[in-house]
Amino acid sequence: MDYFKSEAFEKHRNKITNILEKIPSVKSPAGWTYKGSFNVGGLEYFGFDESSDLCLVVSSNGRGIIDLAKTEKIARDYSEDFHLDETLLICEGFDVLKDKTIKLAGKYGGSLLPIGSKYGDRLRRVSPLFPCEDIIYQPAFEDCFVEGHNENCVRIYRGFLYGYGFSYSGNYFVIADDSGILFWERD
Repeated sequence: MDYFKSEAFEKHRNKITNILEKIPSVKSPAGWTYKGSFNVGGLEYFGFDESSDLCLVVSSNGRGIIDLAKTEKIARDYSEDFHLDETLLICEGFDVLKDKTIKLAGKYGGSLLPIGSKYGDRLRRVSPLFPCEDIIYQPAFEDCFVEGHNENCVRIYRGFLYGYGFSYSGNYFVIADDSGILFWERD
């Protein structure tokens, strides 16, 4: 018997969908502030410098660097002559990130970015309405799938996701989709 066509599977799937749909949607989780978005045409990858809160964005038109703390683009490189390893998901930096290798999250799947912070909070990708996807913010010690342990979990994104992740400091997280990147800052 095919479990995925069974009554037991349908019951389980409906239960999980109901649990996830009870999670409220908010602009920002408690302890965080939505800082805004940057439109990035042709976005393919993004990643964080491990020793700062600078975000490297790779598009079909080159690379850019965004200073998340200042909420501004600080450098742009339209060159196509740079090292990008799409298998290992790493890219060489430029300008203030020169001589650094940046780990990336990709539009086409895969990520080397943290999905949790040193403070214990996490981002969880769920797809009850596939191909649309949600990002659920989970505070430390909570899990969106466990009733009774998901009271403070909140939905912060629903759409057609490219990638997501925390900065290495844990003070920022980014969600990327076809319009660019959205980002939040820890209060």
